[in-house]
Amino acid sequence: MKFKLLSLSSILLTILLGCNSATQNKSIEDYVGIPFTAKLMAENPHYAVFTNVEAYDDDSVGIWPPLEQVSLWAYDKQKQKSEMMLLTHLDTDGSRYNTNESFTMPADTIPTIQRVTIISYPDENLKLLVEGSRDYRNVESFTVELGKKEAIYLPTNRGFIGFSEENHFLIMQSYQYYSCGGRYNRIEAFDCEGKRICSMDAKMEEFANYPSIEELSEMDD
Repeated sequence: MKFKLLSLSSILLTILLGCNSATQNKSIEDYVGIPFTAKLMAENPHYAVFTNVEAYDDDSVGIWPPLEQVSLWAYDKQKQKSEMMLLTHLDTDGSRYNTNESFTMPADTIPTIQRVTIISYPDENLKLLVEGSRDYRNVESFTVELGKKEAIYLPTNRGFIGFSEENHFLIMQSYQYYSCGGRYNRIEAFDCEGKRICSMDAKMEEFANYPSIEELSEMDD
């Protein structure tokens, strides 16, 4: 499926550091109800978001860093109230992620979380982009919302780059393979509901037009 490409000016990226600061100036004890061992991952004027390691994957012991089962917590600064949003599940079947389209799934089947980005505005209900990698290579990305038990999987494998300047679209990247071997990036924009807005293959022309491995083999024959 082809998608209309946005102009360069409309996909200028801005990382909104002020809305996703993870600098923990307060003591964890100041966040009522948040586990003492939790780590601050992101915050804006209304919310602070934490992950807490609950267990490690036995198969990853001896690998650094080991894979973690984590709980995801939100703290409402105005109400001074905390809520656990989900608990990840390291044994989730990853074959479902071999798809080109977004889909909705139970939030508690997200495998692991290593990065959190707040994607809602401060006056909106908290919505997050959470990402993690189980194989130390591919990054799996999901959107979750406070108070909802479902997540949206985004069909990308290298994670979040930033927001588009005008529409606050999520700019994501993946890697794909040239037919002749080697990798290139695919850059895509999604809205916060997981709808793909556009897609662009960042191919180098000399490799894109090079014969495939199969064609080269036939030439040798």
